[in-house]
Amino acid sequence: MFERIVVAVDGSDHAVKAAGVAGDLAEKYGSEVILLHVIDRSHLSEAEEHMAEVEHVAQRGRGDPPWVANVPAELAAMLQPRETTNQRDRMLGYLADKVVKAATEQLEAHGVAEGRIRILFKNGHPVKRTLETVEQEKADLLVTGSRGVSDVAGTFAGSVSHRVMHLAPCSVITVK
Repeated sequence: MFERIVVAVDGSDHAVKAAGVAGDLAEKYGSEVILLHVIDRSHLSEAEEHMAEVEHVAQRGRGDPPWVANVPAELAAMLQPRETTNQRDRMLGYLADKVVKAATEQLEAHGVAEGRIRILFKNGHPVKRTLETVEQEKADLLVTGSRGVSDVAGTFAGSVSHRVMHLAPCSVITVK
């Protein structure tokens, strides 16, 4: 029934649960799972900033970099008083890897073999890139969290999952 499932992940709890649901379906139908993480370099949500701060890859505000113990050197190097484009890209890349790792662990915990999981990172607007990926991959199903890490502005503009659900050319499951 589902040969190819795209799972949009953004680091939210709902996205991790969505990966579990996709894992159950992929195990049942022998589906290939495509994990998609879209990096929106034009905007860092409050939740993403908090995640970066918790992971010790960024700090809030602009002041002297804090002293942080037990942090790998490459992460400590990211704690600079002035953020450069390169530092921001490394921070976003680091967070993207963590997001995809959590989703991959969920899939594997639900019995999806590593060989049936593909990972895609794309840059741009999450709605546009998600819909583009679903079409390019000829997905039968898109699984996404009902609420992501977007900030309050996303609530007023319409959530990514809401817009994708209405515009996707395939079936969509949103997970709470």
